[in-house]
Amino acid sequence: MGSFITCFSQGEAKKKGRSPKRQKGTVRHLGLELLGIIKKVSPALIEICVSMAVLCPSFEVAANALRGFGVEMNQNLLQNLTQRFANLAMSVRVDCFADEVWQKPGIKILICVDGGRFRERRAKRGKRKKGQKRQGFHSDWVEPRLLTISQFDENGKKIKSISPVIDGSCGSMDEFFELLKQHLLQINLDETAQIIFSADGGKGIWPRIDKLISELGLTNAKRILDYTHAKQNISVVTEIISNTLKLSEKKTGKLSCQVKELLWNGNINGIADLVREKLLGKRKTLKAAMKKLNDYFGDHSKFQYKIFRNNGLPTGSGTVESAIRRVINLRIKGSGMFWKRENAEKIIFLRSLVLTGKLKNACRKALYVVRKMFNNNILEDLPMVA
Repeated sequence: MGSFITCFSQGEAKKKGRSPKRQKGTVRHLGLELLGIIKKVSPALIEICVSMAVLCPSFEVAANALRGFGVEMNQNLLQNLTQRFANLAMSVRVDCFADEVWQKPGIKILICVDGGRFRERRAKRGKRKKGQKRQGFHSDWVEPRLLTISQFDENGKKIKSISPVIDGSCGSMDEFFELLKQHLLQINLDETAQIIFSADGGKGIWPRIDKLISELGLTNAKRILDYTHAKQNISVVTEIISNTLKLSEKKTGKLSCQVKELLWNGNINGIADLVREKLLGKRKTLKAAMKKLNDYFGDHSKFQYKIFRNNGLPTGSGTVESAIRRVINLRIKGSGMFWKRENAEKIIFLRSLVLTGKLKNACRKALYVVRKMFNNNILEDLPMVA
């Protein structure tokens, strides 16, 4: 097992300017390498170790679970193996999710984006205080962003038999949308029947979606703001009216139903007229309510939910909301967990592979990278063996 870690380290040594150490007197078995067994480690062992590492709540729990399968490995070695496999797989990141189902003509795809939360571990700078054993670290909340690409049927429902593409980034918003762009370039976009982008009203999301649509030339793409988030934000307007007029609970409920019905029909102008009617003479609260409407509901084309439903299109981004819970919240948002950004992104990437059933494909891609690392002229031209 230690030799497997060494083989991963060669790429990093070269990057730092050190030439990799040559092993003298070693014999390579061509047959084993063709089967994917390199440096005493098989793809099957990689799969089980990585799966346990990302599915269990911690590396310590994963190491204990592996012992039940007869794999003796301590926590540090498992963490090291997982991170180094992630480095290899992320060098062919988009290819790991490749599947023929995305090349078929006439497919309908739903692209959703959203953000999660985790605590970042960032070392404190400066001189350590007298009597303090450790310098300590900052633990601010950061927002990793997640994308899901799934296919839906004529009723706007997700096709569960087709595994979605799930991936995420802990970098900047621009880096995240570049990752999304690379995933979309692997899809047969020219022959798709429907392309839907769905998200909440988060700051900076929709301008970048518009830019991405323009760059890829997606003239048939539609944009839908998630209906649940729209209802939550329109309720702020309802609350302003209710508090200002001191409405009873019954009247507030009736007003809320009226506003939500207008929202479902995409009649944002009707909501604005209702607000002006109710808050006539209340200049301050009217200004606050209209500001909310203009800021969040300015582009009326994203709120035509009744038309979307009648045309068999989805009206929400529930797929990415579910993915955030399964990929991020259940693994890296735990109590007392602090992460470096690069390590958190590796776990998000690997956990996405495991939950979508793409880990085996990623192992094949990573194995090809390892073979090239050993740089054998004969092996380079031979086909991969599953």
